[in-house]
Amino acid sequence: MRANPFFPLADALSPERPLAPGLIPDSPCAPPSDDALSDAQYNALVAFHGIERERLVLIHPGSHHDAPAWAAEQYADVADQLAADGWQIAIIGDAPDPERTAGVLGAMQTAALFLAGAVAPRTLPRLIADAQLLLSDDATAPSPVAVARALGTPHIVLDEHPRDTATDAIASRARAELSDVEHAHPGRPFTLHMPAAHDAV
Repeated sequence: MRANPFFPLADALSPERPLAPGLIPDSPCAPPSDDALSDAQYNALVAFHGIERERLVLIHPGSHHDAPAWAAEQYADVADQLAADGWQIAIIGDAPDPERTAGVLGAMQTAALFLAGAVAPRTLPRLIADAQLLLSDDATAPSPVAVARALGTPHIVLDEHPRDTATDAIASRARAELSDVEHAHPGRPFTLHMPAAHDAV
């Protein structure tokens, strides 16, 4: 019979033997958890881009279809209307898809945050959860719409509307969705584009 069945733990806690990093979760030597890393990444994203959660509207123009529901100019029209109301517009999606992401920014007359390619997959759900509205082309996985539905974020899916739906009609619906969010509120309209990180260098 072993005299001390807990000797490995006793040795680990001995003053003469340093603790192995991560042995005790609350130890300052422990590496940060995935949740802590995700929180840090998200907080850094919010701070760097000046994201204002209470008036954030996400535009996701990426499409899984060969013929997207809307052109970039149509997204830009709705985004401009909401920006003029004082909502903060952020364009998300894949950076290498300039016709669907940068194309919207380029067609806008008001400011927008260009977050395409800047949001890590692990932080995207946090951004969607904090948004007051998501406007997206389609709901085909892995569209952000699935995340919005799971989190209860108000959303509008354009390919669920007739193709001849006017931008004014979608803007009106967006305003109706935003009016139902208790903690959301518009601010002062922007007048200048805010550059992406790679443009600011």
